[in-house]
Amino acid sequence: MKLRYLSIALLSFNFLLFSCQDSKKEDLIDIKIVEKDGATVFQYLPNLEFNNAIDSAASLFDSKDYYRIMSSEIKVAPPIYQNETFRVRVFTRRSVSENSFRYGFLVRTYSKDGKIKDEMVIASNLDGLQCEGKVTADLKIITSCPDGEETIAQIESDGSIKTLKDE
Repeated sequence: MKLRYLSIALLSFNFLLFSCQDSKKEDLIDIKIVEKDGATVFQYLPNLEFNNAIDSAASLFDSKDYYRIMSSEIKVAPPIYQNETFRVRVFTRRSVSENSFRYGFLVRTYSKDGKIKDEMVIASNLDGLQCEGKVTADLKIITSCPDGEETIAQIESDGSIKTLKDE
């Protein structure tokens, strides 16, 4: 009987201890530009596995994507967020420029029936950009560029993406 009360007391103490701590929510994805062996590369956490979308390409891509596929390699990660209304996926596009790889990361939302709802570039070093970005746990998309430009957008409850700040 004493063991039971002791167990309940310890569980209650742990619950109070951890529930009172400031809970920092993890980002769904955080993409940084880093220098590695003299080259600019992207590092992202969590370490998602990007795969070629062969069998589901018709539902994942739009007409612009097919043009992009001709000049670069496009891969997609599993959904980083989903609820009863929509899901969020991250795409990466890789192309070769001046003997080095260039990357772009795109956040795209889909309705439950698989239709593309909205999209936004989150990070890229394609076409003269050099921007990093992340998707936070509260579904904010934050993109930062070296010139101080920052874009903050919110993925809304219907899956649309609304720009909140663009400076």
